[in-house]
Amino acid sequence: MPRIQAALLILLAAFCAHAQDVDPADLEGRIEYAYFTADANALRSVLSTMQSSLAKDGGGVLAHYQRGLAQYRLGLLLGTGHDAQAADAFSGCTDALSKALDADKQFAEAYALQSACYTSLAALKAWKVVVDLPLGGSRLDKALRLAPKNPRVVLIDALNEYVRPRALGGDRQQACAKFKQAAQLFDASPGAAAEPPSWGAADAYLYVGRCLNESGDVLGARNAFERALIIAPDFAAARLELRRAVAPKS
Repeated sequence: MPRIQAALLILLAAFCAHAQDVDPADLEGRIEYAYFTADANALRSVLSTMQSSLAKDGGGVLAHYQRGLAQYRLGLLLGTGHDAQAADAFSGCTDALSKALDADKQFAEAYALQSACYTSLAALKAWKVVVDLPLGGSRLDKALRLAPKNPRVVLIDALNEYVRPRALGGDRQQACAKFKQAAQLFDASPGAAAEPPSWGAADAYLYVGRCLNESGDVLGARNAFERALIIAPDFAAARLELRRAVAPKS
Protein backbone atom coordinates (compact mmCIF):
# COMPACT_ATOMS: atom_id res chain seq x y z
CA MET A 1 0.00 0.00 0.00
CA PRO A 2 2.74 2.56 0.81
CA ARG A 3 4.28 1.89 -2.61
CA ILE A 4 0.95 2.54 -4.33
CA GLN A 5 0.47 5.76 -2.37
CA ALA A 6 3.98 6.90 -3.25
CA ALA A 7 3.37 6.19 -6.94
CA LEU A 8 0.13 8.12 -6.85
CA LEU A 9 1.84 11.07 -5.19
CA ILE A 10 4.55 11.05 -7.86
CA LEU A 11 1.93 11.01 -10.64
CA LEU A 12 -0.02 13.81 -8.97
CA ALA A 13 3.09 15.94 -8.59
CA ALA A 14 3.97 15.41 -12.26
CA PHE A 15 0.45 16.34 -13.31
CA CYS A 16 0.49 19.51 -11.24
CA ALA A 17 3.86 20.54 -12.59
CA HIS A 18 2.60 20.00 -16.13
CA ALA A 19 -0.60 21.95 -15.43
CA GLN A 20 1.39 24.90 -14.14
CA ASP A 21 3.73 24.87 -17.15
CA VAL A 22 1.11 25.72 -19.76
CA ASP A 23 2.46 26.37 -23.23
CA PRO A 24 1.04 29.73 -24.41
CA ALA A 25 0.76 28.55 -28.01
CA ASP A 26 -1.15 25.45 -26.93
CA LEU A 27 -3.42 27.57 -24.73
CA GLU A 28 -4.22 29.95 -27.58
CA GLY A 29 -4.92 26.94 -29.77
CA ARG A 30 -7.44 25.62 -27.24
CA ILE A 31 -9.12 29.02 -27.01
CA GLU A 32 -9.35 29.36 -30.77
CA TYR A 33 -10.55 25.80 -31.36
CA ALA A 34 -13.35 26.28 -28.84
CA TYR A 35 -14.31 29.54 -30.56
CA PHE A 36 -14.14 28.11 -34.07
CA THR A 37 -16.32 25.15 -33.08
CA ALA A 38 -18.73 27.48 -31.20
CA ASP A 39 -18.20 25.50 -27.98
CA ALA A 40 -18.94 27.95 -25.16
CA ASN A 41 -18.60 25.25 -22.51
CA ALA A 42 -15.10 24.41 -23.71
CA LEU A 43 -14.17 28.08 -23.44
CA ARG A 44 -15.55 28.19 -19.91
CA SER A 45 -13.45 25.16 -19.06
CA VAL A 46 -10.31 26.83 -20.43
CA LEU A 47 -11.11 29.98 -18.46
CA SER A 48 -11.58 27.98 -15.27
CA THR A 49 -8.17 26.36 -15.74
CA MET A 50 -6.56 29.72 -16.48
CA GLN A 51 -8.17 31.32 -13.43
CA SER A 52 -6.82 28.57 -11.18
CA SER A 53 -3.34 29.01 -12.62
CA LEU A 54 -3.45 32.80 -12.22
CA ALA A 55 -4.65 32.44 -8.63
CA LYS A 56 -1.55 30.36 -7.85
CA ASP A 57 1.20 32.40 -9.48
CA GLY A 58 -0.35 35.74 -10.46
CA GLY A 59 0.47 35.24 -14.12
CA GLY A 60 2.47 37.33 -16.53
CA VAL A 61 1.48 39.81 -19.21
CA LEU A 62 0.71 37.16 -21.83
CA ALA A 63 -1.31 35.08 -19.35
CA HIS A 64 -3.61 38.02 -18.62
CA TYR A 65 -3.84 38.83 -22.33
CA GLN A 66 -4.87 35.27 -23.13
CA ARG A 67 -7.50 35.31 -20.41
CA GLY A 68 -8.82 38.48 -22.03
CA LEU A 69 -8.84 36.74 -25.41
CA ALA A 70 -10.76 33.78 -23.98
CA GLN A 71 -13.34 36.12 -22.41
CA TYR A 72 -13.65 38.04 -25.69
CA ARG A 73 -14.22 34.86 -27.67
CA LEU A 74 -16.79 33.67 -25.11
CA GLY A 75 -18.61 37.00 -25.35
CA LEU A 76 -18.78 36.69 -29.12
CA LEU A 77 -20.27 33.21 -28.88
CA LEU A 78 -22.84 34.29 -26.29
CA GLY A 79 -23.72 37.59 -27.95
CA THR A 80 -26.87 36.31 -29.64
CA GLY A 81 -29.62 35.63 -27.13
CA HIS A 82 -27.44 35.68 -24.00
CA ASP A 83 -26.76 39.39 -23.61
CA ALA A 84 -26.18 39.38 -19.85
CA GLN A 85 -23.71 36.50 -20.01
CA ALA A 86 -21.98 38.05 -22.99
CA ALA A 87 -21.67 41.36 -21.14
CA ASP A 88 -20.09 39.54 -18.19
CA ALA A 89 -17.59 37.93 -20.54
CA PHE A 90 -16.66 41.23 -22.19
CA SER A 91 -16.32 42.86 -18.76
CA GLY A 92 -14.01 40.02 -17.76
CA CYS A 93 -12.04 40.74 -20.91
CA THR A 94 -11.53 44.40 -20.05
CA ASP A 95 -10.48 43.50 -16.49
CA ALA A 96 -7.93 40.91 -17.64
CA LEU A 97 -6.43 43.28 -20.18
CA SER A 98 -6.17 46.04 -17.59
CA LYS A 99 -3.91 43.69 -15.62
CA ALA A 100 -1.84 43.01 -18.74
CA LEU A 101 -1.50 46.73 -19.38
CA ASP A 102 -0.57 47.43 -15.76
CA ALA A 103 2.47 45.24 -16.43
CA ASP A 104 3.24 46.50 -19.94
CA LYS A 105 1.87 49.89 -20.96
CA GLN A 106 3.35 49.51 -24.47
CA PHE A 107 1.41 46.31 -25.29
CA ALA A 108 -0.44 47.48 -28.41
CA GLU A 109 -2.37 44.24 -28.86
CA ALA A 110 -3.77 44.46 -25.33
CA TYR A 111 -5.03 48.00 -25.99
CA ALA A 112 -6.63 46.81 -29.24
CA LEU A 113 -8.33 43.78 -27.73
CA GLN A 114 -9.57 45.83 -24.78
CA SER A 115 -11.00 48.28 -27.31
CA ALA A 116 -12.93 45.45 -28.96
CA CYS A 117 -14.37 44.38 -25.61
CA TYR A 118 -15.43 47.91 -24.66
CA THR A 119 -17.04 48.37 -28.10
CA SER A 120 -18.84 45.04 -27.74
CA LEU A 121 -20.15 46.07 -24.32
CA ALA A 122 -21.48 49.32 -25.78
CA ALA A 123 -23.27 47.36 -28.51
CA LEU A 124 -24.97 45.11 -25.94
CA LYS A 125 -26.14 47.79 -23.52
CA ALA A 126 -27.29 51.14 -24.89
CA TRP A 127 -26.85 52.86 -21.52
CA LYS A 128 -23.13 51.98 -21.58
CA VAL A 129 -22.50 53.66 -24.94
CA VAL A 130 -21.64 57.00 -23.32
CA VAL A 131 -18.83 55.43 -21.28
CA ASP A 132 -17.69 52.29 -23.07
CA LEU A 133 -17.62 53.55 -26.66
CA PRO A 134 -15.20 56.41 -25.87
CA LEU A 135 -13.09 54.00 -23.80
CA GLY A 136 -12.95 51.65 -26.77
CA GLY A 137 -11.95 54.51 -29.04
CA SER A 138 -9.16 55.74 -26.75
CA ARG A 139 -7.72 52.23 -26.37
CA LEU A 140 -7.75 51.73 -30.12
CA ASP A 141 -6.06 55.08 -30.70
CA LYS A 142 -3.23 53.98 -28.39
CA ALA A 143 -2.91 50.66 -30.19
CA LEU A 144 -2.76 52.33 -33.58
CA ARG A 145 -0.11 54.78 -32.40
CA LEU A 146 2.02 51.95 -31.05
CA ALA A 147 1.56 49.42 -33.87
CA PRO A 148 -0.30 50.80 -36.92
CA LYS A 149 0.70 47.83 -39.11
CA ASN A 150 -0.03 45.08 -36.62
CA PRO A 151 -2.61 42.84 -38.36
CA ARG A 152 -4.67 42.26 -35.21
CA VAL A 153 -4.74 45.97 -34.40
CA VAL A 154 -5.97 46.72 -37.94
CA LEU A 155 -8.48 43.85 -37.71
CA ILE A 156 -9.96 45.20 -34.47
CA ASP A 157 -10.07 48.70 -35.93
CA ALA A 158 -12.14 47.23 -38.77
CA LEU A 159 -14.36 45.19 -36.44
CA ASN A 160 -15.14 48.20 -34.26
CA GLU A 161 -16.10 50.28 -37.28
CA TYR A 162 -18.12 47.42 -38.80
CA VAL A 163 -20.34 46.90 -35.73
CA ARG A 164 -20.68 50.56 -34.71
CA PRO A 165 -23.91 52.21 -35.95
CA ARG A 166 -23.45 54.94 -38.56
CA ALA A 167 -24.98 57.44 -36.15
CA LEU A 168 -22.08 56.72 -33.78
CA GLY A 169 -19.37 56.98 -36.43
CA GLY A 170 -19.53 53.54 -37.99
CA ASP A 171 -18.72 53.18 -41.67
CA ARG A 172 -19.01 49.74 -43.22
CA GLN A 173 -17.29 50.74 -46.45
CA GLN A 174 -14.23 51.90 -44.54
CA ALA A 175 -14.42 48.83 -42.31
CA CYS A 176 -14.38 46.56 -45.36
CA ALA A 177 -11.27 48.29 -46.70
CA LYS A 178 -9.60 47.74 -43.32
CA PHE A 179 -10.55 44.04 -43.29
CA LYS A 180 -8.82 43.68 -46.64
CA GLN A 181 -5.77 45.51 -45.29
CA ALA A 182 -5.71 43.23 -42.22
CA ALA A 183 -5.86 40.12 -44.41
CA GLN A 184 -2.97 41.43 -46.48
CA LEU A 185 -0.94 42.13 -43.34
CA PHE A 186 -1.56 38.61 -42.06
CA ASP A 187 -0.45 37.20 -45.42
CA ALA A 188 2.67 39.37 -45.41
CA SER A 189 3.82 38.14 -42.00
CA PRO A 190 3.18 34.38 -41.83
CA GLY A 191 6.04 33.98 -39.37
CA ALA A 192 4.12 36.05 -36.82
CA ALA A 193 1.78 33.08 -36.35
CA ALA A 194 4.56 31.05 -34.72
CA GLU A 195 4.21 32.65 -31.28
CA PRO A 196 1.11 34.02 -29.53
CA PRO A 197 -0.69 36.29 -29.99
CA SER A 198 -1.20 34.72 -33.40
CA TRP A 199 -4.97 34.70 -33.81
CA GLY A 200 -7.06 36.72 -36.28
CA ALA A 201 -6.19 35.70 -39.84
CA ALA A 202 -9.27 33.51 -40.25
CA ASP A 203 -11.45 36.28 -38.79
CA ALA A 204 -10.05 38.77 -41.30
CA TYR A 205 -10.97 36.54 -44.25
CA LEU A 206 -14.40 35.80 -42.77
CA TYR A 207 -15.19 39.52 -42.79
CA VAL A 208 -13.58 40.09 -46.19
CA GLY A 209 -16.01 37.45 -47.43
CA ARG A 210 -18.97 39.06 -45.73
CA CYS A 211 -18.07 42.43 -47.23
CA LEU A 212 -17.74 40.96 -50.71
CA ASN A 213 -21.02 39.11 -50.33
CA GLU A 214 -22.76 42.32 -49.24
CA SER A 215 -21.40 44.10 -52.31
CA GLY A 216 -22.70 41.36 -54.62
CA ASP A 217 -19.34 39.69 -55.37
CA VAL A 218 -20.47 36.19 -54.45
CA LEU A 219 -17.54 34.38 -56.09
CA GLY A 220 -15.05 36.63 -54.32
CA ALA A 221 -16.90 36.02 -51.06
CA ARG A 222 -16.74 32.26 -51.51
CA ASN A 223 -13.00 32.47 -52.15
CA ALA A 224 -12.54 34.47 -48.95
CA PHE A 225 -14.62 32.03 -46.88
CA GLU A 226 -12.61 29.15 -48.32
CA ARG A 227 -9.41 30.95 -47.38
CA ALA A 228 -10.71 31.33 -43.82
CA LEU A 229 -11.37 27.58 -43.73
CA ILE A 230 -7.89 26.79 -45.02
CA ILE A 231 -6.51 28.77 -42.07
CA ALA A 232 -9.02 27.33 -39.58
CA PRO A 233 -10.73 24.19 -40.96
CA ASP A 234 -13.08 23.99 -37.95
CA PHE A 235 -14.37 27.58 -38.30
CA ALA A 236 -18.12 26.98 -38.07
CA ALA A 237 -19.07 30.58 -38.92
CA ALA A 238 -17.01 30.54 -42.12
CA ARG A 239 -18.47 27.19 -43.15
CA LEU A 240 -21.99 28.52 -42.60
CA GLU A 241 -21.26 31.66 -44.65
CA LEU A 242 -19.81 29.52 -47.44
CA ARG A 243 -22.99 27.45 -47.59
CA ARG A 244 -25.12 30.59 -47.70
CA ALA A 245 -23.12 32.22 -50.49
CA VAL A 246 -24.65 30.76 -53.61
CA ALA A 247 -22.61 31.23 -56.78
CA PRO A 248 -24.47 33.08 -59.57
CA LYS A 249 -25.81 31.02 -62.46
CA SER A 250 -23.75 31.10 -65.64
